[in-house]
Amino acid sequence: MRPLTPTSTAAIAVLASVASSSVSANTFPFPTPTFRYEPFSSLSTTSQNIAEEKLGYVEVTWNNHGLAPIEHTGWVGLSSNERDGASLLGHTQDTWDCFINHYEGYSWDDLAEKGVQTHFIELGWTQAHWEHTADTIVPTDARWWGQLTDNEKRAANGICYFKDNWDKHDMNPNPSFFPHPVPNFRYRPWDELDAVSQNVAANMMNYTEDKWNSLGT
Repeated sequence: MRPLTPTSTAAIAVLASVASSSVSANTFPFPTPTFRYEPFSSLSTTSQNIAEEKLGYVEVTWNNHGLAPIEHTGWVGLSSNERDGASLLGHTQDTWDCFINHYEGYSWDDLAEKGVQTHFIELGWTQAHWEHTADTIVPTDARWWGQLTDNEKRAANGICYFKDNWDKHDMNPNPSFFPHPVPNFRYRPWDELDAVSQNVAANMMNYTEDKWNSLGT
């Protein structure tokens, strides 16, 4: 095999750069609420108080996208106090519904009216999946961001997903030698958890007090 000439090597590098940028560039329908992708400790005291008191966040749920119960409610389902809190942080209805809720709080028909149903279809969703009556899972739900096709990534961008929130990047500090931050809360007895954490564990993860207190069950 003949070695590549410097010109050929440079051309390949340029092509690779172009290809990489076309795949990795994110294009969203609304401005990104960048504050939501900062660790809780980086927020101002005022923002932390708003997030906690009006939206029910704690540091752990803020630092893990999609973990807070409030994020599973669309804008129209929020109380006036919750909408006020979201607005004070910097959200609009569009950024909340797209970047935070990803339209989860809306019906299949609502998705069509909002112009995002085609994005879900590209990602493998059907009405049956959306309404929890399908016998199969959505195939892309089992894939990391890097496993999505270019078309699937563009569809995901259309409902305000990108690598960090698709892969549910954990922003909690990781001072240990483990590859991911130690979930210290998991090693606390159930009765030492706050009400929000108990609610998340019970309603979103199907824990009972007995199961929580018996590691590995």
